[in-house]
Amino acid sequence: MVTNVLDWLDASAARLPDKIAFGGEKSTLTFAQLQDCARRAGTYLAGRIGMNQPVAVFMEKTPECLAAFFAAVSAGCFYVPLDTKMPAERIKLIFDTLHPAFVLYDEKNADAARAVAGGAGCALFDEACQTEPDEEKLAAIRAAHVDTDLLYVLFTSGSTGVPKGVTISHRAMVDYADWLHDVLDLTEDCVLGNQAPFVFDNSTLDIYSTLRSGCTTWIIPKKCFSFHKTMMQFLAEHAIDTIFFVPSALIAIANSGILEKDPPLGLKRVYFCGEVMPNRQLNQWRRAVPGAVYCNMYGPTEITDVCAYYIVDRDFADDEPLPIGRACANTRILLLNDEDRPVGPGETGELCVLGTCLSMGYYNNPAQTQKVFVQNPLNSQFHERMYRTGDLARYNDRGEIMFQGRKDFQIKHQGCYRIELGEIETALLAQDGVSNGCCLFDSEKDEIVCVYMGPEDERELARALAVKLPSYMLPNRYVHLERLPMTINDKIDRVTLKKEHIS
Repeated sequence: MVTNVLDWLDASAARLPDKIAFGGEKSTLTFAQLQDCARRAGTYLAGRIGMNQPVAVFMEKTPECLAAFFAAVSAGCFYVPLDTKMPAERIKLIFDTLHPAFVLYDEKNADAARAVAGGAGCALFDEACQTEPDEEKLAAIRAAHVDTDLLYVLFTSGSTGVPKGVTISHRAMVDYADWLHDVLDLTEDCVLGNQAPFVFDNSTLDIYSTLRSGCTTWIIPKKCFSFHKTMMQFLAEHAIDTIFFVPSALIAIANSGILEKDPPLGLKRVYFCGEVMPNRQLNQWRRAVPGAVYCNMYGPTEITDVCAYYIVDRDFADDEPLPIGRACANTRILLLNDEDRPVGPGETGELCVLGTCLSMGYYNNPAQTQKVFVQNPLNSQFHERMYRTGDLARYNDRGEIMFQGRKDFQIKHQGCYRIELGEIETALLAQDGVSNGCCLFDSEKDEIVCVYMGPEDERELARALAVKLPSYMLPNRYVHLERLPMTINDKIDRVTLKKEHIS
């Protein structure tokens, strides 16, 4: 029985010692090298801090950064990735919640790491890797481990302005990676191309499929997402056959025209998660790379990345929404109405999740934890934790789950109409020439604001939307932008847009 993700690393290092586990622009690590780095730096940490302590990792997105994660785990601790471009004030907010026991950093970020470390110990990762492994100590740590120990904490935005630390256990990740292997066919023969930052939970598919299955992950350079010809060259050069991108990245590639000129025909799997994927751009991908399997996945950070999935098995019109499918194995999804009862036919309800995948809660934040990790209201016989996602969904005629948007994206317009902004966005993104966009709501003015990239003639766009939407759902105002602001995770930055375009 696997109880620790390092069980996978040990097995892969024993079976495939010289195979590249993770590769980047400037370095690669084989499974044997990855294991050695983790054991050495893990011994270093174990000599300075106790088990189950937070280790902040302040390093560039490299294979060595991943080795630092596993060093923390080798020491019986959990890792916390930090974005090296994050403002110092945000790091301070995270550290005020986290109180890290130790900070590992690389040469490039040495000064910044030392400046924010406060009372925590800190060390250059390369120097920690010079430590001779203490096999006896490492074995004792592993023997004391249980699978509900924390593996990592990822900090996400909080509604109060204070970042929330989402805690994920070894058990949850073992469950997830087993599902990826068994259902999504992420096996030893795969070559993955990583897009997601390590501070974003989508990266865990790449990281832990590699450990679990003994496959290889290449970290795609950021420049490839701006220069799509370079992207196609990188995918071909490294024989990458599997990608797990946020939709914004896939949309940008489709809109660039590169798929028609130089399609990545070596891709066997195109997976996506994090936002709604419009079928207009997905259809471009499906025409250009018809041999690939396409899978739409859904899940907040609090449920270990993914809790629902839909393998695209039929044709969709450009303006149709894509299902998020059904629950992953060993996961239960409930759609509950306002009375906390299961939804009826055609009814929309809040998507709630139960199972091993659930986070242990928010780190050092019991009040916020109690708000969303609650007792299953359908069970009065014993304690059963359920996570309220805050997302709305319904079942279609096939029994597939259809994402309807955030509860806070549901608006009341003109005093009586309840509208899902996501429905307007689906129609918007299906229009020719519109490369990206979203809708916002100005509650004070009772106005729907459409922010988009595409043709500057808003009248033409308004006429096109009027064919698809009832009059009460049509945007009251249009904002044309050459480029939409994006978050570090490559999602549309709605917070910035609201500040700039809603008074």
